[in-house]
Amino acid sequence: MNDVMHIAVAANQAFARYLCVMLTSLLENNRSGKLRLYLLSADIDRGGVKWTRRIEELVTGYGQQFQFLKIDRTLFPKELPFDETITMETYFRLKLPELLPEELERVLYLDADLIVNQSLRAFYETDFEGKSFCVCRDVTASAGQQIHQAEFFASIRRDGMYFNAGVLLFNLAKLRETTSFARLMEQAVRIRDDLVFHDQDLLNYVFHQDVRYMEPERYNLLARTAFNAGYAYDWVKEHTAIVHYAGPKPWRHREVRYALEAFWWEYAKKTPYYTELLEEMLWPEIQTGYMDQLFRQLKQENDELRGIVDKCMRLLQAR
Repeated sequence: MNDVMHIAVAANQAFARYLCVMLTSLLENNRSGKLRLYLLSADIDRGGVKWTRRIEELVTGYGQQFQFLKIDRTLFPKELPFDETITMETYFRLKLPELLPEELERVLYLDADLIVNQSLRAFYETDFEGKSFCVCRDVTASAGQQIHQAEFFASIRRDGMYFNAGVLLFNLAKLRETTSFARLMEQAVRIRDDLVFHDQDLLNYVFHQDVRYMEPERYNLLARTAFNAGYAYDWVKEHTAIVHYAGPKPWRHREVRYALEAFWWEYAKKTPYYTELLEEMLWPEIQTGYMDQLFRQLKQENDELRGIVDKCMRLLQAR
């Protein structure tokens, strides 16, 4: 197997700072091997230092290879669902088998809202066992709810398996033989009303019986899942290669805070955007007093609940 790990990411200019944090974690923890990074974007550079140039300088500064893949938005049907939270860029990964060199047999796609905590070499070299992708199960409540509600997910609901598309190891050799970008777009338009999680739902619908499942606690640990399961920072540091901030983001104001956000801020500190990112999260709190309002609301609810409990206790004692 080629000793170069081929990694693909997709982003626009608005997400460039967060992508830099993710890439810093990837580059810091994979220094011993060779990487080639592909940036998929349709965004046109606007003024100042080009954001794509900054990404390239970050990657090459670690002695790794970089390639910008300009995406034509007109290739994607206007009927595709997307919004401010899940943007058009999420579909770009579906074009990878046709964009990358024919001799390349695999590529690892990574979302920009995650942190690479360890080397990814073992995952990258995983045997596909004849499957089109290596993936990790998505066990969040929102994904589970989607499986149960959507009729076209009947087979997935029966099997009880649904994967997260933020970490995808592509079997390019097989995908080029079995499917095409045009076919995927046709299917996406046909079932667009059921695509709540957009391309992730599409990939599950098309490939749910054609993926090899890997250990999510190691290769795609969702921060929300880790919080609910009580995973401690030290355990994650030792056992987990990828921490994924699907849903609430460490850099957003008013988002639920998790202890594992510390991983994200540790790498944010290594970028030129650290102060800017801190201000982005903290200034709205200073200006709006959101946390003070939240704590006042929680105190009021706590007092009301305490009153109900006291009333119940008095009734029980009177009996």
